Amino acid sequence: MPSDLSKLLSRVQIFQNCTEEEIQQVANILMPKETRKRDILFYEGEPCEVIYFIQSGRVKVYKTTEDGREQIVNLLGKGDIFPHVGWYGGSTYPATAESLEDGQLYFLYVNKFLQLLENNPRLTLKLLQEFDGKIRELQSRLSNVLSRDMTEKILNVLFSLAKTKGNKNEEGYLLEIELTHQDIANMVGTTRETASRVISQLKKEGKLQLDHKMLLVKDV
Repeated sequence: MPSDLSKLLSRVQIFQNCTEEEIQQVANILMPKETRKRDILFYEGEPCEVIYFIQSGRVKVYKTTEDGREQIVNLLGKGDIFPHVGWYGGSTYPATAESLEDGQLYFLYVNKFLQLLENNPRLTLKLLQEFDGKIRELQSRLSNVLSRDMTEKILNVLFSLAKTKGNKNEEGYLLEIELTHQDIANMVGTTRETASRVISQLKKEGKLQLDHKMLLVKDV
């Protein structure tokens, strides 16, 4: 009989086409980890030895610029596996990961997961497909940040975030998340003051709603 953890994994996109036996093999090497808000899971440049799976809570992944500023490269939630790179050849974590809220994670060691993948081509293929989608998502976000004025940058980054991580309703895309103006500034590479001004204008234009627990971006 499948365990509670394997039932949870079977609802995650990356494992949906795997057999019960394959999913149970993954569940057997996962270990639980409770996190608190602001916990650092790993730092940029550390050896990549552990992979995480989010059962609940949210995690931000960011790089630190030469002048000490934080540049958010991804926001992750339930069902996400991270990091997406750095598993082979003794690589390091490409960025820092920090919990945005209290949550429940599972983790496994890279060497054990790689051994499992070597014997499970179906799981390996599904993982590659999942990561291909993640890379395309990040490329799209980078394109939005580089090629538009600041209002377009912020609106498009928030729309992409709400669409990929939230749920569709009659108004647009709703995402339950604790997101500050500083977080948004760090996602697009601007100051908090500029982000606050742009967000205020977008709210007045009815293009989005944002409070300390929720983001709604209108589908226009």
